[in-house]
Amino acid sequence: KFIAYASDRGGESLDIWVQSLARGEPVRLTTHTAEDHEPAFSPDGTTVAFRSERDGGGIYVTSVLGGPERLLVRHGRRPRFSPKGDWLVYWTGFSTGDPTAPDSNRIFIVPAQGGEPKQLAPQFESALFPVWAPDGKHVLFIGARDSDTAAGKTMTAANRPADRADWWVTDIATGAVVKT
Repeated sequence: KFIAYASDRGGESLDIWVQSLARGEPVRLTTHTAEDHEPAFSPDGTTVAFRSERDGGGIYVTSVLGGPERLLVRHGRRPRFSPKGDWLVYWTGFSTGDPTAPDSNRIFIVPAQGGEPKQLAPQFESALFPVWAPDGKHVLFIGARDSDTAAGKTMTAANRPADRADWWVTDIATGAVVKT
């Protein structure tokens, strides 16, 4: 029924906007001078999570009716609500350069109402772009496992993380990871 997006239509920086697909004018949800982008609706449609560059960057949440934005977690990128809306999955790390560089990116889940983040797939050298499975118990992500470079060996074309990156699925309860 609605779409959330980032636009600079209200000034010089990106803000989060919501618009009905049926009719009506867009509603501006954020007005901070920092860039706000990567919005995601909660499954019930009442909340929008988004990445903001304010204060060093992080994931914020706000009501679709407007009101104050609340910091959920620092340094997060591309938040996505679980199917039931009780968790958010996100990644931290670089948004430019080689996204699979060793120790550059990590994926986490955090309760949607706030709390302590839990790292998923910590055995990976790089893990990013997580997406929830429909069951809400598994997360699909791009990951590169540890390479020989971790043992002090020279990086080669064969052991670069970008050449080893693949799609993986992790169980959020057990931490088990399988290649897709």
